[in-house]
Amino acid sequence: MKFKKHSALMLACTAWIHTIVGIIVYWQQIIDIANDGVINAVKPQLYANRAAAFWFFLFGVLMFMIAQLMNWLIRNKGIDIPKFVGIHLLVISLIGVCLLPVSGFWLIIPQAIIILRK
Repeated sequence: MKFKKHSALMLACTAWIHTIVGIIVYWQQIIDIANDGVINAVKPQLYANRAAAFWFFLFGVLMFMIAQLMNWLIRNKGIDIPKFVGIHLLVISLIGVCLLPVSGFWLIIPQAIIILRK
């Protein structure tokens, strides 16, 4: 099967799901950040949930950016995704699964394995 050529799309879908879940889970924190004027509204030492919301969204954006870069390499340059991308995704997701077993990190493991396969 040619899953590898679709790995960028799978990662982009994961990023979108991650972001949508973040909007649902952190809706109140998003409202609070907006009500406090956005600038310097997170203050992790005071608002741990706001900091969690920020990192949740930042990770989703970074994951989407990686997916877009992967797609560009595959579609525009005709280059396979380098194995180091799969290794990094696998390591990040395994660390995430260990620290947060009830999370979406499980979704990245099969995607990393697809990238690592020949």
